[in-house]
Amino acid sequence: MQFIHAREALKKVLAERPELNALEININSRALKSEEAIGHPDRDDFPLLRGKEVLLQAELPGGIGQAFTADPIAYHGSLQSLLTLPDDRPGNHALLVSSLNALLKKLGQADHTTHCLNHEPELCADYISHYILEKHGLCKVGIIGYQPAILDHCTRVFGASSVRITDLSADVVGTTRFGVKVMDGLSETEKLVEFADVLLLTGTILANGTYLDVLGEVGEKPYYFFGTTCAALAYVNNKNRLCPFSK
Repeated sequence: MQFIHAREALKKVLAERPELNALEININSRALKSEEAIGHPDRDDFPLLRGKEVLLQAELPGGIGQAFTADPIAYHGSLQSLLTLPDDRPGNHALLVSSLNALLKKLGQADHTTHCLNHEPELCADYISHYILEKHGLCKVGIIGYQPAILDHCTRVFGASSVRITDLSADVVGTTRFGVKVMDGLSETEKLVEFADVLLLTGTILANGTYLDVLGEVGEKPYYFFGTTCAALAYVNNKNRLCPFSK
């Protein structure tokens, strides 16, 4: 399955708009503080609040873009220089993804590139679960990437027996959350896809280098990306994305 990745998409934009090659972008590896990234949500089990993932923020004149990563790297330089980054670590994927989000936000091609705040993650999860219900009826939902509010609301709408989830974090794999055992994303994605009628995919897979394996397993089943990380790549690949309360 062909999927345009961040490096390829950025290269294409810069080839079409050569005046942007020298545009400076700044990405801070300190990561946003939880208050900056997500505010004060109604629950305290979001990965951002637990310190397991961080949210990189890429800033250039006229655009801000974000990407989740467990491997934050600082960067300051031209957009063109980003294309020289090697593919040897997940943090470089996150730099490219966050930069592409910021650039396409600047160009008016992508939106909702910064995380929602405070009570909005809860509203988002309620929206997503009911959107799937409206579009697909009472179905089996597979979630790739642990997001507690989305898992919670999907179990409320579809029932815990009709929801399965995978993640890569050793802290949650094997635990039971909202009546659902968290499966291992490294070894059980195929099992989750076989179970599900519809899939929800965290945009983080686009920034950690696992997206090809995941999308290869998904095949022809309907799926929706969620989150800010996937803003630009969902747009350039014409993929469904649910992220209603981000900015």
